Order: sequence, then structure tokens, then C-alpha cells
Amino acid sequence: MSIAPPFFASALQARIPLELEILYQSSRTGVTDADKLLGIELLIEAYCDLIDTCFVGLINEIQRHHDSKDLNEAHRILDEIKDKARHYLRWIAAFIAKDRLPPVIKHFYQLMHQLDINGSKQAFMAFNLTPSLAAEIKQVVAALEDDSATDFNNAIEMLIRVIDEALIPLVIEPKNLMKFNFIVNKTLDGVIALVRALFKRMLRKLAPKLPQQLYPQIATHLKTFLIV
Repeated sequence: MSIAPPFFASALQARIPLELEILYQSSRTGVTDADKLLGIELLIEAYCDLIDTCFVGLINEIQRHHDSKDLNEAHRILDEIKDKARHYLRWIAAFIAKDRLPPVIKHFYQLMHQLDINGSKQAFMAFNLTPSLAAEIKQVVAALEDDSATDFNNAIEMLIRVIDEALIPLVIEPKNLMKFNFIVNKTLDGVIALVRALFKRMLRKLAPKLPQQLYPQIATHLKTFLIV
């Protein structure tokens, strides 16, 4: 499958698209309990890969040049978010009717792409960004690269917009496809709101702590997953 810019792309372990391909093909004739559990585990790994690619990678890049307790706290929050993803995805397995899984498997299968980014062809989870967000990304990244950015606030707000857009294909659409009952749906909505709040708090707390001399390096990292 192909995808044209602007898009978000998160590198994945090689096994994920291979196993998802097998799962997708088998789901066209039916889904077993084993398929359901495999799908949940693949989704957990994909989500954790995404967080590592975008945010843990960013924190690590900054930490190589400017370590601080705020960056350690950011790592803790990212670990907490990944733990919540693992817990709640495994929790919802009991509430997922097998006959509702094929559209969800197909949805994630269509997000998988083999892409050549920065000279390295590999598997990515990718989805398009809106033109307005793409324009904002270009502007923010250019300002970080040419040292015209006087603070990191615009970049942080841009990343929050990226998170908001990413939640739609990665969380909201698959949740809606699974058609949970009111109680499960309400619980998941609460978890989504909590995770979004954790991201926002972490990012906004970091903004004033980042030295301006690191902005070009951060811009380079952003360009590895925000393809505009």
C-alpha cells in the first residue's frame, strides 16, 4: 500500500506487519480466540513502538546533550502511558466479540506501509495528516532549524495537535468499530482523556526547559516521523 505526504509514520518491529498480514488473511474467513489475543498483543507492541519512536526517541535525543530531572520525569510518564495501553488493551479483550474483529484488523492492516524514509526502507504505521497541521509542522520545523524560534512553545502545541489527530485513526476509529457497550465505552473514553492529559502536561512542562541550541537537533528528529 502507498501513502502520499503529508503523513505521520512510526517505525515498527519487522515481525508486526508480517504477523498482521497473516492475521488479516485468516480473519477474512473467521476469527479465533487465539487470533483475538494475537491481535491485542500486536496492537500493544505497535502502540509502544509509536511512543518510543516519537517521544522516547525525542527525550533520549535531548538527554544526550542536556540531562535533567524533568527529562527523567518525562520518561516516567511515557512508561506510565505504555503501561496503561498494555493494561486496558488486555482488559478489553474479554469484551470484544470475535465477529466484530475483522473490520478492526483490516483497519490496522491498512495503516501498515513499507516506506523508504531517510534512506531506510522498513515497516511503518502511517496515516495522513490534515493540510492545516502539515502547514503548521513545516513552519514550526523550519523555525527550529534556522534558529528563528525563540522558545519551544509552538513546537509543543504542534505536537499536541499531532497527538489529537493521531488518536482518531489509532484509537477512536478502532474503538467505534468494536461497538462496545456503554460502560466499556465510557471507561475507554476516560482512559483516552487521561492519556491525552498526561501527554499535554508532560510536553508543556518540558517546553521552557529545552535549551535553544538543541532546537535544530530536535527538528531533525521530528522530521523522522512527520513527513510533510
